[in-house]
Amino acid sequence: MRSRREPKRGHSRRESLAHPRLLRSVDRRRPNPALLLSRCIIVFALAASVSFGQNEKQKTPPPPTVVFVCEHGAAKSIIAAAWFNKLASERHLPFRAIARGTAPQPELSESAIAGLRQDGVSLPQDKPQPLTSDDARRASRIVAFCPLPSSMKASRAEVFDVPGPNDGYKKSRDAILVHVKALLEDLQKN
Repeated sequence: MRSRREPKRGHSRRESLAHPRLLRSVDRRRPNPALLLSRCIIVFALAASVSFGQNEKQKTPPPPTVVFVCEHGAAKSIIAAAWFNKLASERHLPFRAIARGTAPQPELSESAIAGLRQDGVSLPQDKPQPLTSDDARRASRIVAFCPLPSSMKASRAEVFDVPGPNDGYKKSRDAILVHVKALLEDLQKN
């Protein structure tokens, strides 16, 4: 008598134990290159679509921008933008401010830097930047502490006269903060 484990005559032991469909898959020692390629393409396509979808969700429009402008872009506009960003952040408003100058000087005002550091307010940038037509076009509001060039005048521009920090930082800051706080109130309502 034959035991269960012995193969039938003319068949290998492996063939006798396996189902014909299973046997075909077991006998393949090399995977089908076309099948592997198609599987790789599918996986890659799925990964790319998931990644693309995540990138689309991550692309949010930039926050509305308020541009503060002074002649040199080194003192009044720097103080205004720094305080605006601090107060807007504390109020959880989506706005951000930038400082620009109509004729920027090479460095920030030392009195403005010292005053902002003493107040614990972070500086918005390293060097004064010129006001560009792109800045003016993208701005939600423009607040100027000097006359604007005729090419930059916009209906959204407000012009105020405040003392500079060379006349005393606290006096300058307090005058600027009156306008910054009023602007924040107005933006918060709308």
